[in-house]
Amino acid sequence: MNERLTRQARNEALFREVNERIADLGERAQAWSPDGTVDFLCECGEDGGCGQRVRVPVDVYERVRQQDDRFVVRPGHETPELERAVEWADAYVVVDKIPEAEPYVADDPRGAPSS
Repeated sequence: MNERLTRQARNEALFREVNERIADLGERAQAWSPDGTVDFLCECGEDGGCGQRVRVPVDVYERVRQQDDRFVVRPGHETPELERAVEWADAYVVVDKIPEAEPYVADDPRGAPSS
């Protein structure tokens, strides 16, 4: 895997950590959102971050977090050389890292290793 893709995978893991802080708000975050969705940061891994928000239902975010090589990005922010889209919605896309990228995102204590 080339250096740019390696760096992008690591950046995605960093943005996931930021989103974990948002998710830690738990019930308080849901209280701000009667429809059960929360604004997370796009986990696309663009250098410096794209800075865009992704509106995701909390239950979807929790499900994505169960696997350490899955991330939530805005539609159009997928990187086919690094990941494949596994779930689509109008506001977000769930992506799964290719096997070569998995070691760079496998340090997530909350997510299970990919299968």
